[in-house]
Amino acid sequence: MLIAGLACDTRSWTPVIDGFSKRFQTIVFDNRGVGRSGMPESPYGIRDMAEDTLKLLDHLNLQSTNIIGHSLGGYIAQEFAIRYPGRVNKLILESTAPQSSARNNLLFQRFLEWRLNGMELEPWIWAWSFWLFPPPRFEDRSFIDAHVKAALQNPHPHSTSAFKGQIEAILTHNTLARLKKIRAETLVIEGEEDILIPPEEAGQLAKRIPGCSMSVVEDAGHIVHVEKPEAFIRTALDFLS
Repeated sequence: MLIAGLACDTRSWTPVIDGFSKRFQTIVFDNRGVGRSGMPESPYGIRDMAEDTLKLLDHLNLQSTNIIGHSLGGYIAQEFAIRYPGRVNKLILESTAPQSSARNNLLFQRFLEWRLNGMELEPWIWAWSFWLFPPPRFEDRSFIDAHVKAALQNPHPHSTSAFKGQIEAILTHNTLARLKKIRAETLVIEGEEDILIPPEEAGQLAKRIPGCSMSVVEDAGHIVHVEKPEAFIRTALDFLS
């Protein structure tokens, strides 16, 4: 089961779905507020999103699964593994941390303000790109242009209210004192050049989750599975096998 990050839907996993589906039944879904999922009227937290994951597993009649969570999806995956240890086989946490930093909380709120104040979507996506990808990636303009184009052509774009809802969920996430409750064998995958959630923040997971290991991918930023899909698939499959 692949759990996507902030403002991302199932399309964000496109570079790696085929690689995983050759070996596993692979489940992707839209978190609440994005893609084809509904937007709740009332506020919600990471725990609620973990409950969504549980209900999906129940709906599919699956007792347990391997879980891969990216960024916000990693927050959800942590909460799920803590609350429902018997439902997780192995756990992979990509580009995520026990809690969102004070800097990132301010950053996300500023991005929200820009949208609320009428900032056009294309420059907003470009602004995000500078946080998601390392400097060398911008030397390949075709890669960045393709990323922006794909976001603009999403047939199910997220709304500003949906972005606000997910940010508010992020602000209250904190598993730091509870990570020791995770029983699943866990791997942290982190981009060496991630400036949004730097390796030292992701490393807190490896230090506090019992028996957790960490793999740092060279020349990758915040979205390892998009920048380095082959390396991501290889690393994940080695661990899951």
